[in-house]
Amino acid sequence: MRSQELEGSSNAGILAGTTAEEIDETHVRLRNERGVGHLPRLLSGAVGAMISDKAIADKVDLTEQEAGIGAFNLESVQPNRVVYSANEDYWDDSAAAVDTLEITYLADDAKLNAVRSGEVDITILPEKMVKPAEDAGYSIERSYGAENYSFSVNTDLKPFDDPRVREAMNIGIDRQAMCDAVLDGACQANGQLFGTGTQAYDADKELGDFAYDVERAKELVKEAGAEGSKFDLVTVAGNQAFEQLATVFQAQMKEIGLEVDVKPIAPPQVVSRFAVEKNAPVAFGAIGNAFDPSESIERYILPTGLYNPGGFSIDAINEKAAEALLETDQDARMALYREISGMAPADGFFIPLMTPETAYVIAGHVEGWENPWAPSFPSFRGVKG
Repeated sequence: MRSQELEGSSNAGILAGTTAEEIDETHVRLRNERGVGHLPRLLSGAVGAMISDKAIADKVDLTEQEAGIGAFNLESVQPNRVVYSANEDYWDDSAAAVDTLEITYLADDAKLNAVRSGEVDITILPEKMVKPAEDAGYSIERSYGAENYSFSVNTDLKPFDDPRVREAMNIGIDRQAMCDAVLDGACQANGQLFGTGTQAYDADKELGDFAYDVERAKELVKEAGAEGSKFDLVTVAGNQAFEQLATVFQAQMKEIGLEVDVKPIAPPQVVSRFAVEKNAPVAFGAIGNAFDPSESIERYILPTGLYNPGGFSIDAINEKAAEALLETDQDARMALYREISGMAPADGFFIPLMTPETAYVIAGHVEGWENPWAPSFPSFRGVKG
């Protein structure tokens, strides 16, 4: 109830209308007229994180002070560095296998040197640094995760209110060329809503209606009277892959008659300009860092989604997404999301691009590391070195 009613709760929308009925000491029955099929997955993540009732009763400011019982205790937070210490009272002695855990944000060009110097033990490397890392004797582990690089368009802003312009953008992108040029082929061109590394990806669909056709794209721009239209594209500053892909996109859009001004800015500003202020027509980023596909659909695709500022509605997806919430069999749910994955229309507002293959470099003394299902959700349980 607290997550549903607390002012400013980030879980209120997800859990709205959900009730819990106690069955016995270890079971509850969840009810929601919209469906509860997504809740087992969501409750395994941050949505289901348990909060100390004593801390709540004592009115502890949980934005400033921790009150958890996890394997690690929070020691300090800085803009680019978070430090944790092992919790000696944790029930599983093997969970925190190091005394101190530091998570540091580094610019891409500093990551390999940080591993070499011993400052960092595990990091994600941009593709251009993989060979230098291998030449230096480091082993590289690769995996396709849940991330799907994509563009989102505000259909309330011209010229994107015209479906011909949106279709031109979708088919005017040479996805494979972008993959090869920026990520050295360590990616898969994608015309779907979900990433290659997920159960929700439809391996039979591949690019679908998003096949590259630059001549047709030019024709559509002309038909729409949009030749020479100029617009801003916002993306995350400091992420080399994002900035480079946005620059290649800029060149490809110029070829079909559209003028793009790439604006690399801080992550919060990307969200603010595109989704809140709504003065940036196009945003580039990654979809898929979610515990359940319903989260991605709700944030990015549904007409009420934060990253759908124009409120664009795709009836077939809306209906199938509602069906997936009602389904409680997880295999059946994934089958529904595979259907949804290939339903993105070529004239829609969501422009899927590619699924990157993430490259991890792990120092030789590290033990217990396993590649996460998504880069944003690493597990340090039992990792030592």
